[in-house]
Amino acid sequence: MTQLDDRTIAIVGMGTGGFYCAGLLGIAGFNIRIHDINDAKLAAIRDRGGIEVEGDPGGFSSISVATTDLARAVDGAGIILVITGGHRQASAARALSSVLADGQLLLLIQGNTGGALAFRKVLIESGCKADIDVAEMDNFPFSAPLLGPTRMRAKVTKQWLQIASFPGRRIEAVFPRLAPLFPTAVRAETVIATGFTNANATLHVANCIANGTKIDRNEPYRFYAEGVTPMVARLYQSVNEECVRVAAAFGVKVPTLEEWIERVYEVREDRLVDTFNVLTFGKPGPYFMTPTPKSFEENFVAEDVPVGLMPMAELGRVAGIDTPVITSLVNIAKAMTGRTYEEEARTLERMGLASLGVSAIRDVLDRGFRN
Repeated sequence: MTQLDDRTIAIVGMGTGGFYCAGLLGIAGFNIRIHDINDAKLAAIRDRGGIEVEGDPGGFSSISVATTDLARAVDGAGIILVITGGHRQASAARALSSVLADGQLLLLIQGNTGGALAFRKVLIESGCKADIDVAEMDNFPFSAPLLGPTRMRAKVTKQWLQIASFPGRRIEAVFPRLAPLFPTAVRAETVIATGFTNANATLHVANCIANGTKIDRNEPYRFYAEGVTPMVARLYQSVNEECVRVAAAFGVKVPTLEEWIERVYEVREDRLVDTFNVLTFGKPGPYFMTPTPKSFEENFVAEDVPVGLMPMAELGRVAGIDTPVITSLVNIAKAMTGRTYEEEARTLERMGLASLGVSAIRDVLDRGFRN
């Protein structure tokens, strides 16, 4: 096993989010290794030797390793970024369980809702013996258009990126290691803070359901412009209000949707619908490139229902907080897709919280799972 180095970063998952991180962390001076189970996502980058980043900051991000061999990708990496999508994190944990080394730090980008809990539980069940840290971020750190198989444009580095560790008391050890990668990040007390500031779950599913006929007909629309009418904005606010109440029941204060947007993007208009128009068409327009989903099988529903909204509702039930809007969105998505999401749903059992009340869950969040 190679000696660990926190300047060596392994990125597991080379979808859009992994591509952004590989490009922007590489030009920041980190030694980047990338992994994906699909070599087609790696081949052009491997042949080019890296990723060309246009804009400010710009430059060439050299990629030292681009491989489908997970053990090779993570060997010696002090920090491992898991950017697989929340509904694939369990399989990533199983694959990583046998190749991790003492002292490594895994960051889920993003954790969705309860990601670090479920991830560590799978590691334990898979027999992982390495003494490692697990943390999660509440959002993707960058917004950057892809220009080709080896090119991207730097556009937005998001502010106020919450990072929480699991267990929560490890944050003082974890955060200083991650801060050099993400200078705009802030500490979060527990994964309740990151999980209930999960903007993807708050925004994606409601928008897709409200605009379901357009998606079903494959009619493109600007997701956060035409897709956010005053009624959709009120639906967003209703989901967010339930998130705020459930988080408060676990002793955590999370921002309103308007507060979150202002902290992350420094945008706040009098009406939420106008805020989303500015985020789409204003400068720097982080939402301008947000694609219209082609179906409910894409991540905006297939990910954000089972590992976003469903665990929110589960935790609300434990806390005795009604979540009628979140629960309705889940049920409507099930009805529209004909799916139950049982296979990938992040249940209390899969988060290691079955049969626990609020006080016991708060203890687990802080101290971790008891042997």
